[in-house]
Amino acid sequence: MKNMKRRLTLFALMAALACQVINAQDVFTTKGDGTTYSIKGLAQIAEAGVESLPKNEGNAAMPKYGLTKSITIAEGDRFEMESNLHVLFAKDVRLTIEGEADFSKAWSVYDVYDENEQTAASIRLKSKAATFIDKCVFRHLGVEVMGEGAVQLRACSFLKHNGSTAAALYFITAGATATIDGCYFEDCQKAAIGSAANASQPMTINESVFINNSTANNNIPQINITAANPINIVGGTVTGNPEHTMVGGIGISNFMGYDANITIRDCQIEDNRYGIGLVGPAAHIHIDGNTLKNNRYEVNPMNGGSGISLYDPYGQTEAILTGNYIEGSLWGVTVIGCKDVNLGCLDKSNAYNPGGNVFKDNGNGGELYDLYNNSTLTIYAQNNTWNVSQQTEEQIETVIFHKKDNPALGQVIYMPAANTTSIKGIHTNVQNTAFYDLQGRKTKASSKGIYIVNGRKVAR
Repeated sequence: MKNMKRRLTLFALMAALACQVINAQDVFTTKGDGTTYSIKGLAQIAEAGVESLPKNEGNAAMPKYGLTKSITIAEGDRFEMESNLHVLFAKDVRLTIEGEADFSKAWSVYDVYDENEQTAASIRLKSKAATFIDKCVFRHLGVEVMGEGAVQLRACSFLKHNGSTAAALYFITAGATATIDGCYFEDCQKAAIGSAANASQPMTINESVFINNSTANNNIPQINITAANPINIVGGTVTGNPEHTMVGGIGISNFMGYDANITIRDCQIEDNRYGIGLVGPAAHIHIDGNTLKNNRYEVNPMNGGSGISLYDPYGQTEAILTGNYIEGSLWGVTVIGCKDVNLGCLDKSNAYNPGGNVFKDNGNGGELYDLYNNSTLTIYAQNNTWNVSQQTEEQIETVIFHKKDNPALGQVIYMPAANTTSIKGIHTNVQNTAFYDLQGRKTKASSKGIYIVNGRKVAR
């Protein structure tokens, strides 16, 4: 009986070791000896788990390959992505690149074998060198960045990300500046772009389009990033879905108290739970020339629905708002805490700001709220156009909540207002005129067809 127990114990141990060997074999790792690898090259290595698949019907120009197990390109090696390939990932498969990576030759498509599976397929970049990704389409899977090198994505598309990673494009650690230029994100289950709370990732997002992301309808905005120096979001379109009442437009948080410089300029943000939400002690914020419309889809006005919300209980945030058009929010601009908020100051000192913000139809519960100062700050808000028929002190007072409404709050100095008598006929000229095809690729409208412009499908 004792020998039987020993044999059973030995058998269990051998079985456990066998399982470990089998699991280890699920990842093919290169040797790190300076070799350059590609998808076609990996298909020639039997243990790599890359198989050649039949080409798509009617798409003979795009060879198809499948990754059946995870691959790690070790530090010291290089990965080069060939042009015009269709690469499918099996369930739980990850392509990790610790060495150098080059995805710049031409557009390729990355997808999963079965879109109905909740697969954890992803591409993870851990390189110390710069990585350039050009004209690639990512369907149902995400890209994770946790290397020290700069990352630049140009004219890439992320479509129907299945939530297997924390965002369709997710920054796990902070590295060199990331640039997202002319990219397209639609129907992603979680945020389109995200970063970990402890990843202060410098980032520039230029002329990119975000449509109906965070479809799981959790409390996650379409852009959900941590404050950094710098964050620049310029010329983009962020269009939500009114049915997703938990999904904001742009959310930037700073729970770790990083020194940050944030600029959001010339963006069109529409139909979200809120437009722009900034939480925590982000040091310097410039919000300029944006159009924010109908960012109101919060079921409880006490929980959100602002065009722009500035929340800093630590009293460190300095924010300047210039030339924004804010329409149809439950609250136009809300301020909680902060160190200094300036919506317009005509004093020719260092605090000068021409103002020029326009407010229209912001309110809830039968009341209009263009600016809600829920702080002890004195806020300058001169030379703006308020949602009143005449830009007089008496009328403007009805759309601003501040010290006169609650003596514990700070004063809003809003006179003189803009030199106009009515908000009728005032429109923004902020438009993102970039054209995208139905695959989300940036293109030119050189022929008749259906294109995506400013977050909407249009026929030309």
